[in-house]
Amino acid sequence: MPPEAGAQQGRAPILLAAVLLGAWGAQALRPEAALHLPGAPWNWLLVLLPCVAALLAGLMRPDQAGVRLLGGAPLAIAAILAVAATCWPIATHPVGVSAPAWLRRIGLADPLSSLPFAVAIAAVLLNLSASLGRRVRLGPNRLRFTILHAGLLLSIAGAAAGHGGLVKARLVLTEGAPPEDLALAEDGARVRLPLPLALEDFILERFPPMIIVAEADGRLVRGEALLGPGVSDTVAGVGVEVVEWLAEAAIVEGRPVPFRDPASNPACRVVVRDRDGGELGSGWLHPASTVGEALFLSLADGRSVHLESPRPRRFRAMVRADGASQAITVNRPLRVAGWAIYLLSYDELAGPASRTAVFEAVEDRALPVVYLGLLLVALGMAWHLWRPVRPGGVA
Repeated sequence: MPPEAGAQQGRAPILLAAVLLGAWGAQALRPEAALHLPGAPWNWLLVLLPCVAALLAGLMRPDQAGVRLLGGAPLAIAAILAVAATCWPIATHPVGVSAPAWLRRIGLADPLSSLPFAVAIAAVLLNLSASLGRRVRLGPNRLRFTILHAGLLLSIAGAAAGHGGLVKARLVLTEGAPPEDLALAEDGARVRLPLPLALEDFILERFPPMIIVAEADGRLVRGEALLGPGVSDTVAGVGVEVVEWLAEAAIVEGRPVPFRDPASNPACRVVVRDRDGGELGSGWLHPASTVGEALFLSLADGRSVHLESPRPRRFRAMVRADGASQAITVNRPLRVAGWAIYLLSYDELAGPASRTAVFEAVEDRALPVVYLGLLLVALGMAWHLWRPVRPGGVA
């Protein structure tokens, strides 16, 4: 590469930095502003037209100074660093409505919808497009590079376009209610799902409870053992042994009795001892539920021993869709006609007795493009590993 060409390419990071700082300043002036692409097909046109223009420029004029600048390695490195600089809050801080005040002031409360992030992604797409056009022009020996660049371009362009065409809507279903096919989108609009859904059953599995010791100053110390028949644990210097266990209990006149019901909590009778084995007290423990009040054991030194309410382990909803019963969990959505129906939450006050479940319906038509791009990336990387480039440029 001639020295003057290298100097021209070195200007690309400076130009990108200037544009990025300008975008950051504009975002800081209106930190609440968020960029969202329109829906299909305009989202695809806005993303693909600049990419096609840069691709054709790289294909038809690969040696032009502007094309070399746009498709060069300096801009590629600068664009990647710009993406990292604009989306790092996602990995380190809560974003959106929970974002800290200083993050909102610099316009990164919602990084993926900010103007600086849009500039960084645009730089990545234009660089990949121009570089891809230039590599195609260089001949078949660059095919693996072409495949890798095409895969990156497709996956990033698909994700960018999909951000505009993404539809998210929430749906609340109640056991015994008629099937429902209308969900509420984020902007308040009603979205019709491809088929009606009815909640047949909600199942919540919970971890066994642990012991909690309340210190005299109000501090709570949780044990480490998951309780059950005969289990012992040492918490805050006292030993707690379970001598009687009821997996499901209700409280009747101050005493636990077996009671099989989704709303019931476990109860246990414990013996509490000091470090030397001396007994400090014994009695029943029970976390409060809709079928019984809380039972705890007070110690002579002002402390008290409690049984924590069991924590959720996993939950699932049995939903009737298209005449068949389907199980939906947090990580296993129901997929139908381009939609993914995710289970989000339930009535936490009712716990296992919840008869209500909250779902999120997501439609993302750009996912196949993203998957195709990732497949090409994997193919290009495999080709590079199979026939690596040796010193001198020989495969």
